[in-house]
Amino acid sequence: MFAMNRLIMTLCGMLCYVYAGAAVGFIYDGKKMTTSPSCLYVNDKKKTAEADWRFSHVAEALRYAERNGVKDGVTYIYVEPSVYWMDNPDDPEVRRPKKGSVPYAMELELSNLCIIGLGESPEDVVFAVNRGQTQGADGNYTMFHIKGDNVSARNVTFGNYCNVDLVYKRDNSKNRQRRKQAIVQAQIGICEGDNYRFDNCRFISRLNLCPFVGVPHTDYENCYFECTDDALSGTGTYKKCRFTFFSSKPFYTTDKSIGARFIDCDIYTKTHGTQYLTKVSGPVTMERCRWISDDPELKIEWDKRPDPRYLCMMTNCTLNGKPLMVPTPTEPLPLSLPPFYVRQTDVVPGQWTADCYKPKDTEEYPWTADNSKSAWGYAEGMDGAEGEWGLVQLQKGARLMYTPRESEVRTDQHCIVTLCPCKGAGQGFGSATGQYLDICIKFDTHTLTGYGIRFIRTPEYDHAVEVYLVEYNKGEIKRISEPERCDLFKSECGVELSAVGDILTVNIKHNAETQTLKAQMTRVLPFSGFHLQHTGSTGASATVIKSISLR
Repeated sequence: MFAMNRLIMTLCGMLCYVYAGAAVGFIYDGKKMTTSPSCLYVNDKKKTAEADWRFSHVAEALRYAERNGVKDGVTYIYVEPSVYWMDNPDDPEVRRPKKGSVPYAMELELSNLCIIGLGESPEDVVFAVNRGQTQGADGNYTMFHIKGDNVSARNVTFGNYCNVDLVYKRDNSKNRQRRKQAIVQAQIGICEGDNYRFDNCRFISRLNLCPFVGVPHTDYENCYFECTDDALSGTGTYKKCRFTFFSSKPFYTTDKSIGARFIDCDIYTKTHGTQYLTKVSGPVTMERCRWISDDPELKIEWDKRPDPRYLCMMTNCTLNGKPLMVPTPTEPLPLSLPPFYVRQTDVVPGQWTADCYKPKDTEEYPWTADNSKSAWGYAEGMDGAEGEWGLVQLQKGARLMYTPRESEVRTDQHCIVTLCPCKGAGQGFGSATGQYLDICIKFDTHTLTGYGIRFIRTPEYDHAVEVYLVEYNKGEIKRISEPERCDLFKSECGVELSAVGDILTVNIKHNAETQTLKAQMTRVLPFSGFHLQHTGSTGASATVIKSISLR
């Protein structure tokens, strides 16, 4: 009897072992498929059984492939229709970078991978995240970081739904509203390696879409893209793809030797006025592409300042059904002079101070002030400030101060500053990470005490800044008026500050519009100094200080 029981237990154990390693069947393209070490299957309605090569989440299958990828050949991951969140959208914890400046939902090291959606269309299989810079993340939140070669996907949607509503037609219970209306940097994939290919896939986000960027060769065929600026792969070849452009510069730039290529594509642009391809000139080729616009007067250009060193060619393209030809750049660029550096770190009566300083209210942000090099230069602005010359920030924390002589000290003080922000859309700064511009009068440059106005980028707005009045007290800064939205922080923005008695008045002017802020100063200070502090990014996020008038 004992021997019989032992035999039964042994047989049961063997059956369990066989079952644990049993292949799982599924249908792909009308064919019966079975799982194997190189054929993984994902179905969120089933429990994970790793020994059967079956997984309930795509992240589990990817980790398995990373650990156990076949040495010779491709690992295929077949995914049933559903929404697969690569990061918990309900977790209130802010995502921060493990290293560097970019937080990722998933970091992988694997090659020879192919992901295949099992739905009727790419909308059926969705890989999703919903975080972006300052909106659930500290940094430009990105779904994937992949180190490896020969990676591909078919029939899948990759979406960062931070600023886009997720609408899942197969099951409305999986719909999800965007985190915020204001558009921030929210990305899909950054890669290291080569040879990436995507067929019949969708890439959904807005700013900095990044549809698996960073490798020399990325091919997209029959794919769809939604994006704003700085979004597409500058080494990509786009064949028979569709695009919706929500702003005017889908590339920051393209690879200077490889460039981007569009073949037989359909592009719907929501831009009015002028649609550019790149923010910084780079090679682009467009062949048999069809542009559609709601603006009958729309112009299409390669770049604001196309560089003839980089080949840009357009053949057999149309705009709203009419022949379109954007000429290949041949004219030499206007002479671009290097910045004339301005540096004066001493605080001396009757003189200007041009240095770098990190204010106390930016301590949580990882940058330092470096006064071993110039923080200011006299130069031409970029983008929205192109053609405007003045003092431009060369470092985060660039600061200007004027210390008056005793004979220049006045009870009341007035100041007019003309600003030309490089951000032409009015958001002023690179991101909402403590990036602001303060302009102050009645200021003591030795103790950092006085009153002024702050222009700051916040997560609430993507085409405007927030403004309010501030008090400096020995380097400590506090707000003394309610925050207001400001849509006037654009090129040729005039800022007039007046301190009369105990009232501070600031008028912000752009074209014919004026916005006024007022506050009572808690003390009438016996100072007449001037202070300007910029904590924003440089380059395309800088602000040209065109003129300053003190009286």
